[in-house]
Amino acid sequence: MTFKVERLADLLISGFQTTLPTPASFNDISEMSIVKADYISKLKDIQDQVTEDAMDDDFYAVNFNQDEKQHYLVGVRVMTAPTESFTIPAGKYAKFEFKSLDRNEIDQMIGAAYGELAQSTDYAVAGNYNLEVVTNLISGKGKFKIYLPIVAK
Repeated sequence: MTFKVERLADLLISGFQTTLPTPASFNDISEMSIVKADYISKLKDIQDQVTEDAMDDDFYAVNFNQDEKQHYLVGVRVMTAPTESFTIPAGKYAKFEFKSLDRNEIDQMIGAAYGELAQSTDYAVAGNYNLEVVTNLISGKGKFKIYLPIVAK
């Protein structure tokens, strides 16, 4: 699995969120994947409503740690957030992309992406969040993309 380094501008993602269950082990992330898939499905059901103020045609999800809990926010990129939101700060990101519509497989690939970065001689993870471009899970076509914040070693 390889990644590209990309610089992102600030991205304000607005939508709705949940707290994710803590996996019993890295090998069994299925419960977390089920919750994520459920929220992507909810986003798909209301996509016409949430895209009215969207700045682009993509759908996003943000995994972030807050108050010692793992949160998952799904939504769209906006200029101002009338609802729950998370700002992805400007900076360097490792971009991984792969073709899959299976949430459990995607979460395993996300774990592998973190493993790839941990072994990198040039970069390290620089935050307790990540950005998923989940448009393929809404449309049923295209690639899943994940951006992990990085810093040079």
